[in-house]
Amino acid sequence: MFKKFLRRKSLMTLLFLFVVQACNQISSLVSLEGSVGEDSSTKEQSLVEYYERLEKQKLAVGLLRQDGGGSDTPFDSDDIARAFEKLAFFNEYSISQSTLKPNLTPVSLAKWNAPIYIATKFGSSVTPKEKKRNLKEVEDFSKNLSEITDHRIEMSDRNSNMFVIFGNQEEIPILIKEVSFISTGFDLQKTKLLSKLPKDIQCLAMTQVKADTIGNIVSALIIIRSELPNLLKKACIQEEMAQGLGLSNDSHLARPSIFNDDDEFATLTEFDKILLKILYDKRLNSGSSFQYSSDIINQISLELEQ
Repeated sequence: MFKKFLRRKSLMTLLFLFVVQACNQISSLVSLEGSVGEDSSTKEQSLVEYYERLEKQKLAVGLLRQDGGGSDTPFDSDDIARAFEKLAFFNEYSISQSTLKPNLTPVSLAKWNAPIYIATKFGSSVTPKEKKRNLKEVEDFSKNLSEITDHRIEMSDRNSNMFVIFGNQEEIPILIKEVSFISTGFDLQKTKLLSKLPKDIQCLAMTQVKADTIGNIVSALIIIRSELPNLLKKACIQEEMAQGLGLSNDSHLARPSIFNDDDEFATLTEFDKILLKILYDKRLNSGSSFQYSSDIINQISLELEQ
């Protein structure tokens, strides 16, 4: 799956799952290293202008929809089941040192079993107005996700286990270090790869699976560039928070969906809500294989389609 407007990439290591968004044509190997070749004094403004142009280009060709899907995007229970298999039981990439490699190996189902407590962190480049807007979007979307999944998801600075950070190119490494001191489970050897993001990576999510269990997500780190314009930033918030719940892959089979490389949708769709309901249905257990879960998934898909 290598498309011209690829925005989302997923990768799995032994204990960590990364979901990376980008907007470029990629080769079979993708490096996480390297940054925009500009002086630090002009880098941020250059990125702001770049992302503003990118957003306008996508809107001009009918991408970044916010209508949730409609008559032009029909789907049935078979579409739901096929998409869920690809999103929940596969990771698009594995990580080797600083390189992403295509990964076609099936994985076990991953989901949260404990309540999710979300904390936000902002770099100094984020204005008070933008901070207020971003915080409200995270709060509103966390409530939406909680209602959809019937899982406890709320904002809290105490016992936080999902961190959403907003910062520019220079601030992201600092914010990552701050989170690593709070949540010691994050491997700094892995997270330091995120310190120099190429401009085509707009945002990403990293989830930690508990070492002594299979598929039990216990913490998540979501990184969003503060240089992004409002709609691209909103798209990042919604996709990364949603994928941080356990739908770690992207697939062309998912439509209408934000879990698709084509950037057709910027915000959560009705199709996406069904996928999340399936993931957090109590009949599906973390750590289970697709072979074990396929009949249950088909049954839930039929129920939710009605």
